[in-house]
Amino acid sequence: MPPGEILTERMSMAAYPTPLCWISLDTPRPQLAAALRAEHRRSGLWPLLLCDSDETFGERCTVGVTAPEPLEHIDRWRVYDVMVRIWDGLVQADDELGPAYDLDVLAPFDYACPGPAKAGNLLADPDVLANQQLPKLVDADTRLALVPVKRGADVLTVLGWSGAANHVSRTAGLSAMVRSWEERFGARILRLGPDRLDMSVAAPPQTAEHAARVAAEHWTFCPDRILQETGSISAYAGEIRGRRTWSFWWD
Repeated sequence: MPPGEILTERMSMAAYPTPLCWISLDTPRPQLAAALRAEHRRSGLWPLLLCDSDETFGERCTVGVTAPEPLEHIDRWRVYDVMVRIWDGLVQADDELGPAYDLDVLAPFDYACPGPAKAGNLLADPDVLANQQLPKLVDADTRLALVPVKRGADVLTVLGWSGAANHVSRTAGLSAMVRSWEERFGARILRLGPDRLDMSVAAPPQTAEHAARVAAEHWTFCPDRILQETGSISAYAGEIRGRRTWSFWWD
């Protein structure tokens, strides 16, 4: 293993803050992350790329920014409930201004949440695909982290990550969605930054209808990614159809 250090919770007033993860001091080799992924079931440590694009390491803004949530909070959420709660909050009407979004933005859906999409068909082994995508995500700002979780989706909650703070106040619901994506789409979280998330997808949607349903889930997970780039759910659906990586960022 390369030189590294333990990151702890920065919000704690305790004399000995809770350890959150180990992180390398230097840019990692993608081959090391791949090898550690193969050891995850035995080690209990999830390999994750961390990046801080606008702060120097030692003054990190990705990990420990907010108080971590207990893993039990993720278990409380069903994907349907997360999706409906956020969807309804996004499209709710204002008494004076009317609906928050035009139907053109939500097409092919309307103001009623369509619910989760069906599972995709695996086109590759999820872990093999994840390892193949790693080299594309490593740059000078990237470090390797090892997080003590049973599955990658949980890192959003246990690391005290605040990247989606302008969208949701807590991240357990987002972790519940990613858990479901792991199961339905062979998704694997690869890289986490102060305001972004990148993952590989081994079972992406292949048809226009399926892609639209998946895009609706992404709309509730990260509306900024859709509104500020493609402008509508239908346009975004065309972008992710067959795509083996999903990237999200929050303004």
